[in-house]
Amino acid sequence: MMRQDTKPWYKQVWPWILIAIPVLTALRAIYAVVLMNQQQPDLVVDDYYQAGKSINLQLAKYREAALRNLNATVLIAGNRAVVRFAENAVLEDSVHLDFYHPTLAAQDFAVDALRSGELLYVATLPLTPTGKWRLNVSDNSAQWKLRATFELPAEQEIKLGY
Repeated sequence: MMRQDTKPWYKQVWPWILIAIPVLTALRAIYAVVLMNQQQPDLVVDDYYQAGKSINLQLAKYREAALRNLNATVLIAGNRAVVRFAENAVLEDSVHLDFYHPTLAAQDFAVDALRSGELLYVATLPLTPTGKWRLNVSDNSAQWKLRATFELPAEQEIKLGY
């Protein structure tokens, strides 16, 4: 004679195991969504993408630097940046340096480099950058712009281009 189970279903183990599988899956999905919303990636920043400016307008600043025949290099040693121009093309008393980290926007910073002699500009950086960086050098009125992408620490000067 076979014995029949007389316990109600909610006192059985198997229904709870079968219910637990989709509940745990749903809880993991909710956790993943919350985690993704807390860890949103930074957007890569470059000034030609701000506030609907057209790319051609920004590229005109690089063309202006080429028309002025601006050639410069930058040497970054510790928390100092030294920009050296090849010739004095009626430069101002300071130039503006924008440092962009390619993936972490929170590390981006900007400084002004003051003239130190005829062709040199020196800036003290708020941190000692390491890793990959992008640099934009421009005049204070933003009529021209030079740029470079480089890996720090660098042992030699980095050429700025158009």
